[in-house]
Amino acid sequence: MAEIDETPEYLAIKASKGDEECFVILCNLLKNKLFRTAKGILNNESLALDAVSETIFRAYKSIKKLREPKYVETWFVRIVINAAKNIYRRKKHEIIVETVPEGIYYDNHSKFEFSQMIETLQPKLREIISLKYFSGYTLNEISTTLNIPEGTVKSRLNKALNLLRLEVSYE
Repeated sequence: MAEIDETPEYLAIKASKGDEECFVILCNLLKNKLFRTAKGILNNESLALDAVSETIFRAYKSIKKLREPKYVETWFVRIVINAAKNIYRRKKHEIIVETVPEGIYYDNHSKFEFSQMIETLQPKLREIISLKYFSGYTLNEISTTLNIPEGTVKSRLNKALNLLRLEVSYE
């Protein structure tokens, strides 16, 4: 096998021309960020994996339509956000009955409570928190990914953090 340039842009160009090996390498490069983004939105590892799987499927079907290969990471993140939102909407309509076997307790209350607090945020605020703190994107990168002004990202992040602070102060 010849040496492959592993920059996302190069891989996207090759994948959009039908190179499946480059598509697989590209997915492997992005899978951790996609998973962290989905998990931040859905607050559930299993559902996050479903969102990533859905993202890879959608991306594979439409990689030939990618207009700007240099923005392939942003393109993938938008797909995973949409997949996670769809899963979240479906999840809201389900009634989940969960039983905890006697004698087993959740031993990390602060992490559990924080996850519950994030889940109470509006989806657009949860998205910002997920991209910033779970996936490590900068405000500028979030702005580009969501196609909204950086000022809007800052105000949504500020609003989300203030709501979380209020939640913590009532605990």
